[in-house]
Amino acid sequence: METNEIKEVIQTYFDAGYESDGEKMRTAIHNAAHTYVHDERGALMDRDKETFIKLVESGKSNAPYPRQEEILSIDFTSENTAVALVKVRIGKILFTDVLSFIRLDGKWTIISKLAAGEPVE
Repeated sequence: METNEIKEVIQTYFDAGYESDGEKMRTAIHNAAHTYVHDERGALMDRDKETFIKLVESGKSNAPYPRQEEILSIDFTSENTAVALVKVRIGKILFTDVLSFIRLDGKWTIISKLAAGEPVE
């Protein structure tokens, strides 16, 4: 299967995160999407799309930090679903994200995100 459309969504996701651009992030993420991550106490944080978008928009500029992003893998689980493993630096945190994709009406979007972050210098 062709991965270019998935790569384009991932690049939009990377750009939106780096730029703290909520509108750009909205184009990459499905309306029913959820993001999952542990908070600093180890509790599960489950954010719906708009809560995640507000978090993206509230982010400080990443300009003083080097841009770091990588697609580690993309696997199709069916004709209309896929999973990607990516790394992306936001500020002083390097995240490893598992992004689940769905294609509806011919358009790929992120339907879920599971993230883990580690501080970097």
